[in-house]
Amino acid sequence: MSDAEVKARLRAQIAAIEGSSPACKDSASHGAVGPYRDAEVSEGSCTPDEGAGAFRRASRSSCTGIRASRDAVDRFGREVPGFSQEGDGLGAAAGSPADSSGGRVPLTARTGASAADEAERAFRKIERLALAREQASAALRARLAREGFAPEAADAAVDRALSCGLVDDARYAEVLVRSRLSQGRGAQGIAAELDALGIDASVVPGWPEEFAVDHESEVERALALLDRKPPRAKNRRDAAFRCLVQKGFGASVASTAARVWSEGEERQC
Repeated sequence: MSDAEVKARLRAQIAAIEGSSPACKDSASHGAVGPYRDAEVSEGSCTPDEGAGAFRRASRSSCTGIRASRDAVDRFGREVPGFSQEGDGLGAAAGSPADSSGGRVPLTARTGASAADEAERAFRKIERLALAREQASAALRARLAREGFAPEAADAAVDRALSCGLVDDARYAEVLVRSRLSQGRGAQGIAAELDALGIDASVVPGWPEEFAVDHESEVERALALLDRKPPRAKNRRDAAFRCLVQKGFGASVASTAARVWSEGEERQC
């Protein structure tokens, strides 16, 4: 399956999730266009172009309020009078009602539309990142902030990604735990890495009982790590201890493994 087909299917799934949630039904009753008003999209039948087009239309009525200009403005607490084609060229299409200020689009309306566009761009950024690998919500907020997105836009985009399942911190945590363990990392360091992202390791199903993170298993994993990447310092035991601590092993595990490994190295000499 090509990247375009994967993205189209993903967008169709998001549109279906957003369209079936109570929040979206509520927004539809207030005049928002529902995901399936413009096009019917299903996971098994949409083409890349049809899926992308339907998702773009559906995203204007998302559950998190990233909708067409009027609804997005409401998301950020601003009231939007009617648009006019006249004035300073920032009006809506012909036929839309003029506002009471003589045809000029109020600053709040222009600001609201801009906020909606920024939130939509932020969501597209999240979508591209999530297609590559699992993402943590806190890390996404920090990345969007670094790239210049306003806090409100970043929050709206991340909340939307969480609500439709594109981002899931529990799912991210499980992937990270399994990945770090396969790399030979220690449980203490893994838990600290999750904690830095605002995720409790307990959200991972079966943690820690169903994972090899007891003292004996940790020592075995630490020894395997030292065998793969042995320290080259003169005092091997101290170097091994420091290496293991840096890899996330607790002091007790690191001390035991460093002693066992260094004694084995000495016997071989």
